[in-house]
Amino acid sequence: MQADIHLTTVWLMNIEEYEKMYHLENSYWWFQGRKAIIFSLLTKFTPLLKTEGVCLDAGCGTGLILEMLNSYSKPVGLDLSAKALRYCKERGLSSLIQADTDQLPIADASCDLILALDLLEHINDDKRLMKEFYRICKPGGYICLSVPAHQYLWSEHDEALHHFRRYSKKTFAALFQDSHFAPLKLTYAITVTYLPIVVFRKLQRLLRSNERPKTHLIPLPRLLNSLLIRILVLEAWLLKHLNFPFGVSLIGLAKKS
Repeated sequence: MQADIHLTTVWLMNIEEYEKMYHLENSYWWFQGRKAIIFSLLTKFTPLLKTEGVCLDAGCGTGLILEMLNSYSKPVGLDLSAKALRYCKERGLSSLIQADTDQLPIADASCDLILALDLLEHINDDKRLMKEFYRICKPGGYICLSVPAHQYLWSEHDEALHHFRRYSKKTFAALFQDSHFAPLKLTYAITVTYLPIVVFRKLQRLLRSNERPKTHLIPLPRLLNSLLIRILVLEAWLLKHLNFPFGVSLIGLAKKS
């Protein structure tokens, strides 16, 4: 499935960030940990990893999650960036749509599962996009979202990724309620790095330079990177049974009644 769409809303990251993401996400703790959490929750709360339902990965980036979904469902990747979709093709993925989010070029009630992982913060009118997600989701279908948490953690990382906001748990929950999705799971996540990131962001504000904003995808020693992945795999298991009271991300899973 491919489409050439007139692009109207800018939610692209800096171009060099896609290259960095593509080369890091198969091994970097953040991407691997988030993937473990998402698939743990999908396995726990939905039947969709046991069927061949149609799954839309909106804002699929360079294709890490889409590649994983390829083993379970009929995934379709959507992204505004042609460069990101080229990286998806390098992974052997083919059901790709280059499109804006103002009006998704997808039929009503056609998706069994919608993933929008770290996408909504890139969208100026996130409530409008949630209504679009409701339109294309099948009755009884599911939506899984992740967003960055806590506006007080705003930094040049958010600026480099062209974010509009970070979310509180209250504003995140309101997105589901206002668009009439019934939440099944809503929790903070990525807790192990919460305190170090709070300290790091405060120090960063004190030492802020005038250089172009860059993301904080900082290469770590192999042992530390592996340790963080293992901790987040444990967190993924725990999140199937409980909610965390803090973290640097918010994750929600909901159903269209």
